[in-house]
Order: sequence, then C-alpha cells, then structure tokens
Amino acid sequence: MKALNLLGVVVAAALSSPAIALDYKTVPGAGGLPLNVVETGDKSKPAIVLIHGFAQTHTSFKKQLESVELNRDFHLVVMDLRGHGNSGKPWDQASYHDSKLWADDIVAVMDATGVQKAVLVGWSFGGFVIANVVDHHGTGRIVGVNLVGSAGGLVQPMFPAPPPNADPQVAARRAATAKLQMSGSIEDNVNGSVGGIEFLTAKPGDQTWQDISRAGSVLLVPYVRKALTGRNLDNTKVVPKFGNVPVLVTYGSADGLLGPEQIAGLKKLQNVTFSVHDGIGHSPFYEEAERFNRELLAFAKAAYGR
Repeated sequence: MKALNLLGVVVAAALSSPAIALDYKTVPGAGGLPLNVVETGDKSKPAIVLIHGFAQTHTSFKKQLESVELNRDFHLVVMDLRGHGNSGKPWDQASYHDSKLWADDIVAVMDATGVQKAVLVGWSFGGFVIANVVDHHGTGRIVGVNLVGSAGGLVQPMFPAPPPNADPQVAARRAATAKLQMSGSIEDNVNGSVGGIEFLTAKPGDQTWQDISRAGSVLLVPYVRKALTGRNLDNTKVVPKFGNVPVLVTYGSADGLLGPEQIAGLKKLQNVTFSVHDGIGHSPFYEEAERFNRELLAFAKAAYGR
C-alpha cells in the first residue's frame, strides 16, 4: 500500500486556507492538559461547539468553519480531543478511561472561549463525549444536541451487527488497518491510515479530504490508541438526563456504523428528530455539506429560540 506523502498534506492544507479567519489557541483542559482550539464567527453570537470523531481532528469540520451562513449567525468553536490532533497526549490509561475528563475538557473549552451555552454537535465518537458532558455536568449549558453518525452509546447494542451479506474482505481490511495503526513503525501507521479513512465516506472524498483525514489518523499515535482500548462507552444510563433538550440525529443511509437498532433506540429521547441523507456514509457534514450546514443552521436557530 502506498505511503502517504506528508509533504503533500502540508502543501494541500496551505493551498486550501479558508477566506474566513481561523482563530487558533491552546487552552487548558481537565488537569491542565493542553487542548488545541479554533474559533470562527462573531464571538458575541450564540455558540455551536463541534466535536470530531475517533482518530480525526478539528479539520473534519472544515466545511462548517468555512460556511458564510454559519459564521454570520453563530460563534463556532472546534477542538482536537485529548489524545488527538494537536492536543495533549497523556501516557496513562486513566487519562482516557475516565469519562469525566472528556466532559471536563468540553466545559473547559467553553469557559476559555466565553461560551455560556451552546448547541453541541458530536460526530461519531464525539457523540459519546456529548453523553459524558450530560452525565457529569447536566444540560444547563446545552441548548441542543446534534448527533452525527452516532448513537453516543445511549442505546444497546452500541454498534450495529454486520449484515448477513457483509463482505468478509471488509472485516479483514479493518483488522489489518487496526494492526498497522498500533505498530511502532510510522510507515505502518501511515499505511494504516489509508485503510482507516475508507470507512468514513460512502465514496472516496477528494484528495485534500483524504490527505487531511489520513494525517488526523496518524496523529492518534499508537500508545494513545492502546490506552483507549477498553474504554467504557455504555451511556444508556444517561438517556433520562437529556430531559427535553432538543436532539437532531443526522446520519447517512449508507453509514455502516449506525443501524436500525440504534435509530430505534434513540427514539427513547424525549425531543428527537431525524435527518437521513440518502446514499451518504459516515460523514454527512462533508459528503453533503450544503444540506448539513443548512439543517444545522435551522436546528441551532430553533434551539436557541425555544
């Protein structure tokens, strides 16, 4: 498998710099852990905090950060989760297994960026982090929740079983990818990242998307991946704590990580609506960004208008 040209990643990122200014900063998270944060939009406006998925970074939300409409009406805050991207990467397993630390990181970022209340958007693993926030901090600072390709561990089973006609080669590629990403060889890690992003979209993304997504995967270094192994993702007990907070569940019909059982289970939430993107995979915010941004804009306005 061809190794990723890391120089190409840097060049592509530089050439695709958005017209909208990105305000980067490092803020202290739980225990003082440095967290990489970026803001756009008018900071006096209502806030939307976007939380990326496993082995990715804030750059996943590039098309939201660059949205003229979202920047016009909202203050956008995105971060690299602990262990991911340009944020701190503790050595010890406890720094990744304690759900309160993940929750405290989000609250710390909100405090550091002057966000009193926010609509929280959680893609994939980010949905689990939102559940951690609700569990440990309640919903007093949450105006609304957008779960994207995620059930957040709020239902059982947490992940769908493979369909009866599933291609066994897909499972084999997943296993091979996981092994490469745990390797001490950087070349293995880079090659593993190529297979890792195969599962993010229904069809391959453009070259810039692929390069940045692969780089994000490599930045989740092997010792962090190992430390994350076995983390409890069961948040079923948190469902009642959501109360009447409006929840929008956005997912693609071709997303292999969110099945009918998970969708049915999410209907237990009191104030939930669903948006299905036909033919789209695990990343509707990228694969169908215009529609996603339009729906997020409408949802956030309605949530703040309650």
